[in-house]
Amino acid sequence: MKVAFLQYDVVHNKEKNFDHIVSVLRQQRCELLVLPELSLCGYLFSNRKALAECAETVPAGISTQRMMILSKEYACTIVFGLAEKENGKFYNTAVVVSKGKYIGKYRKIHLSDFEKKLFERGTENLVFELDGIKIGVQICFDLWFPEVSREQLRMGADIFCVLANFGGETTYHISKIRAIENLTPLVLCNRIGEESLPDMDAKFLGKSTILDASGQSLCVAPERQKTTGCCEVSISKTRSNIICNNFDREIAFHY
Repeated sequence: MKVAFLQYDVVHNKEKNFDHIVSVLRQQRCELLVLPELSLCGYLFSNRKALAECAETVPAGISTQRMMILSKEYACTIVFGLAEKENGKFYNTAVVVSKGKYIGKYRKIHLSDFEKKLFERGTENLVFELDGIKIGVQICFDLWFPEVSREQLRMGADIFCVLANFGGETTYHISKIRAIENLTPLVLCNRIGEESLPDMDAKFLGKSTILDASGQSLCVAPERQKTTGCCEVSISKTRSNIICNNFDREIAFHY
């Protein structure tokens, strides 16, 4: 499967972010494209009122509709992040669209203390099936909790897609652990750039990566640089390594 990440400086301007995504897709074709967390609207909001001005419904909102059209035009699957609104509540959401169709959405379960001031916690762990391949979607801090990945594995995930906004290297290192301990490929897309509030500054690292099922890096983006990474990833329905020829059967064993 040809997978890609798009590492860029997400600004508080949907049109500029969308135009950049389009410009990259014109030059780089792939089957699966993963974008950063909150990839169309930016990360820091002073309050819920400011967040409400850019939040959208899913899938009826304009951003999801435009991404559906884009995925059809380039015959690919796109996993992107936005601020979702529903019944007066807001969610940090990843949306999956593929070849012109809306596939589904995943709401971030593990929120930072800052995010808890703005967003509601997601309550459902999900995988999404695309042409016989199941992808597990996570958002940044979710990756710190091994239960999320393992539950997605039990649901049949063949590859993990992680949308992120982080500044230090911890999440980058954890991504390798998740790939190794689940013998599952992983695409991590982090953003770059800086955002500020009167009492908070955020500087985003980049260093997006594509990992194979052994945790080896197939592609790593440089720190704090706008770039795209793209490579072929082997998807296997049978997980095994040198010491275990049926990993799925082993994790299903209960003490």
